[in-house]
Amino acid sequence: MSTPAIEANAFAYGARIAPLSTVEVELEARRLRALAVAQLAPKALEGIKSLFGKLNSWRAEKKAMDELFGLDDAMLRDIGLTRSQIPAAVAGTIYRPAAASNENTVGTVQVVRLVPRHAA
Repeated sequence: MSTPAIEANAFAYGARIAPLSTVEVELEARRLRALAVAQLAPKALEGIKSLFGKLNSWRAEKKAMDELFGLDDAMLRDIGLTRSQIPAAVAGTIYRPAAASNENTVGTVQVVRLVPRHAA
C-alpha cells in the first residue's frame, strides 16, 4: 500500500526513481557543457584582450629601448641619460628633480616616461 506522503518522501531521497536513458544523460551533459562554455567565453575573451594589450605594450617599450640604445653617448648625455638608465627611463621609474637641486632650492620630484601612456 502506497500513500502520497510515502511516495513523495521516497522521491526526495532518490528511491524508486526510474533510471535515465543514455540519450537523456547525453542531452543533459551537452546542455551543461554549453552552459559552461557560455560562461567561460567572456573570460577567455578578456584574457586574450589582456594578452594582446601586454604584447603591444612590450613591443612599444622594446622599440623605445632600441631607439635609445641606438643613440651615441653624446646624444644620451644631451637628454640626461646614461646607457644604464635606459631601461628605467623606458619603464617610467627614473626620478629627476624638476628644479636645480642646491641648498637654495627645494626640488620637486617628477617621473620621466619616454613611452607614451597609450602605448604602455
